[in-house]
Amino acid sequence: MRKRWGISRTAPLGILLALTGYWGAWVDHKTAALVLSGLDMGEYAKFLPEVREGSLVVLRELFYLPPLAAALCLALLVGWLWSRYSLMARVLMLGLAVGLCLVVLPPYPFVLHALSSAEFRGQFILSVLCLLGVAAAPLYHRLSDRVAQLLLTMLACLGPLPAIAQFCAIRPALERAYGWPLPIGWGLWVMVVGFAFVIAATIRDEVRRATHFRSASHVAPK
Repeated sequence: MRKRWGISRTAPLGILLALTGYWGAWVDHKTAALVLSGLDMGEYAKFLPEVREGSLVVLRELFYLPPLAAALCLALLVGWLWSRYSLMARVLMLGLAVGLCLVVLPPYPFVLHALSSAEFRGQFILSVLCLLGVAAAPLYHRLSDRVAQLLLTMLACLGPLPAIAQFCAIRPALERAYGWPLPIGWGLWVMVVGFAFVIAATIRDEVRRATHFRSASHVAPK
């Protein structure tokens, strides 16, 4: 039977873990006001002195990729494994996916003029494109298992890796702004583990699928 492996349960748990890490502390501090989450990084980075003077280039949009990748992963899972989820599960997963896209939208009133703003244009376009990707979820049932697994793995890699690379690039500037060395917060590590969980679930599903069909071919009558 097609699509009967454990990825339908395991991957969403990994996505939730990754989102917990994204909203957790990337920059930790004993003072709550100085704790920065992944979402905070997209705003805080533009106020760093090096960024304001132009000596450090920051692509703020990279910090918004993890929740957008998570949204597309959820939509892909729902569409691809439609029959594996109850109606309530599909509504919750797609509702969360839409919410993640909306969170990335520029705040009001900047969203009204986002396309004409160099600061918010990329953020706005990414959010709208991901909303379209979520809306297309019913079409994903046409994907083969191999293609869906490949897309899920790519999203689980492309979501966190650019954001982590951007964080590492601005970390020295963050330390100068804070005045002392900053350990990497627990949130970033948890996000990485969550997305790695999704990748591991995808690989395990493919191995089980391949093993199943190999076993079936051995017992097939000749």
